[in-house]
Amino acid sequence: MALGEEKTLSNQEEHPLTLIDIFLPIAGILSIACLFFQACALMQQAETDFFPITQDNGADPARELFVFEEPYLPETFELLSMDPDTLLEPLQDPLGLEKPEPDLNLLVDLKSEKDHLRKGENPDAALKRHHIDRMTRHKVLEELKKAVDLRRCREGEQFELYFDSAGSFRSLVWHRGAFEVYEVRSDYLKPDVFVLAKKPVVLEKKIIKATGVISGGLIDSFSDFGLDPKLARKFSELFASRIDFNTEAHLGDSFSLIFEKYYKHDVAVGYGRILAARYCSQSGRCLEAYYFNGKGTSSGGYFSPEGKALGTSFLRSPLKVYRITSRFTSRRFHPILKVNRPHYGVDLAAPIGTPIMAVADGIVNFTGWQRGYGRIVIISHKGGYKTYYGHLSRFAKGIRKGVRVTRKQVIGYVGRSGYATGPHLDYRVKKNGHFVNPLKIHFPSAQDLPKGALGSYLAIVKRFHPLLTEPDTPKIISVETEKITTAPDGWTG
Repeated sequence: MALGEEKTLSNQEEHPLTLIDIFLPIAGILSIACLFFQACALMQQAETDFFPITQDNGADPARELFVFEEPYLPETFELLSMDPDTLLEPLQDPLGLEKPEPDLNLLVDLKSEKDHLRKGENPDAALKRHHIDRMTRHKVLEELKKAVDLRRCREGEQFELYFDSAGSFRSLVWHRGAFEVYEVRSDYLKPDVFVLAKKPVVLEKKIIKATGVISGGLIDSFSDFGLDPKLARKFSELFASRIDFNTEAHLGDSFSLIFEKYYKHDVAVGYGRILAARYCSQSGRCLEAYYFNGKGTSSGGYFSPEGKALGTSFLRSPLKVYRITSRFTSRRFHPILKVNRPHYGVDLAAPIGTPIMAVADGIVNFTGWQRGYGRIVIISHKGGYKTYYGHLSRFAKGIRKGVRVTRKQVIGYVGRSGYATGPHLDYRVKKNGHFVNPLKIHFPSAQDLPKGALGSYLAIVKRFHPLLTEPDTPKIISVETEKITTAPDGWTG
């Protein structure tokens, strides 16, 4: 036997073949097979979880209408994505999927912050105080200035800011006046885009009756009974063609009126129209006025109980409030020239800058400087009338020769130009080339109501006359609500 063979036999004799040498290879093969079957089972289970098997309880109508090349998915399957990578991602809870967060613009539970402009502050600074970023402020104010002159915003103007639950800005509401409210809000679909809208305002209109007694001037007497000076001026205009309250009102005379007053959130914001008015002197003479806007009137007006026009085509005075310092006379001592000379007009003292109204429709005949009259306006009217307004401080905008003016239009302002010792208006009237006394002249009446309108008008008189004359009439006659976006009809502020 060779030497190599002897060594091999020797080794075999030293290490004989055992059972474990046979079992280990077999165990390895079985382990690999087991892992393979487990992997297949796991893949099958994953597929089953992703596409749950549902029991077919009958023919599905969709199968009869369509031919599906892909495996049919029942209605209970919720398709999340068409992206294969997304579909193959493991799902934690395929039957109770979480919905995405809703768009913040759709939230309705907005939080509001109310504020107002502070002294010396502009709208941009006010929004900055509420931590609104510069870009958002710029977009919002660019929209707001389409309706509001941001340079003229005043201290005390109110605004409201609205934020969503995440603290993001959503809306600005700006209160410009009693019935001017503007909103700039973010678009629901485009949160970075802002749109402007005018919001309607709900006002409460109360019809109120008030009475009083003259204890001094008309304005002071109204104030004594808690009435606004605006009502006093409006009241005097109603009877301006019949009585001059600056000179003809006497202590003890009585007045009553029915008027509109507007409220916003239970706070008074202004007055509407006077609907009916009555003024009685101690001698027993009574004047009544009722507002009517119907058939036979172009824009509404005031009439007597019989339907006669109260007003005339001329105002009794070009100033609402004044004091007579010199009357119409053919001989008056001039305080500056120190000589006696005619004064064919009346001097109406009033503060510098008091508006002067044209007493009737007409055409401006002259504007400029005339020696002792200073700045003067001369207006020609129908019927051979011409009116003069002297000692003005300045002319109203647009008043020049050839311009047509209307009754009550402001043509200038009280001053002391020319020969004048103090601020006043030298008011004169000429008829057919001759000066006449403005305080005594009888101007032509305005148009009366036509017969066809009397029935409707007398129904208004029948309603309001008892309320004016009965002392126990309730102060508040009626209350109604109006939703508006512009000034109410007849608004006087």
